[in-house]
Amino acid sequence: MKPVYKCSVCGAYTEEPVHCGRPASLLMTGEQRLRLSKLVSFLLRHGPWEACLEPDEEGWVQLDELVRGIRRCWRNREAYQWVTREHILALAALDPKGRFEVHGDRIRARYGHSIQVVYRLEPDPNPPRILYHGTVRRNLPSIMRQGLLPMKRRMVHMTVDPRDAYETGRRHGPDVVILEVDTECLARRGVPVYKAGKTVYMAPRVPPECIRVRG
Repeated sequence: MKPVYKCSVCGAYTEEPVHCGRPASLLMTGEQRLRLSKLVSFLLRHGPWEACLEPDEEGWVQLDELVRGIRRCWRNREAYQWVTREHILALAALDPKGRFEVHGDRIRARYGHSIQVVYRLEPDPNPPRILYHGTVRRNLPSIMRQGLLPMKRRMVHMTVDPRDAYETGRRHGPDVVILEVDTECLARRGVPVYKAGKTVYMAPRVPPECIRVRG
């Protein structure tokens, strides 16, 4: 990931070392940003108790509690003593997929939860016609028989970018298969589609007849 800077003129977080015509201050290296992004994603989506966090029913936690949990409760806390509230805010502001939502003094993951959360989203009436989902070839027989199911997560996740789908599939093995999901087919079957992030959409399930393997 790219480093994160803070503009010395306007105070904006940026990935560019020069902003407003002036050198910006380095806030996080690319390695720090990647490590923190993975940690915050895990804590907000899957294991908040591992940092002494108690999200509300919609997955919100206080920003200061998140920082305190990372620095005091997380098992590898010694490696994250540099983390401040500002690092979390910069991480959320520049996340390319819109994984995180900040509202006032609170933060939550927009999608990807395995913990129980309540999604208060309205179905998107006009999603992209084709969305993509990455998997591996060994999963194809069951997918083409049962469709896509949430499994350990609360929803099936899809993306507008086949490259993102490929990267997701690679987490499960080298033999990646990209699936195309026809959202008009979902609409005809009464399956709602929700926009969860900048490039991510969700559905409670995807019937097999709405899926095809990308050639």
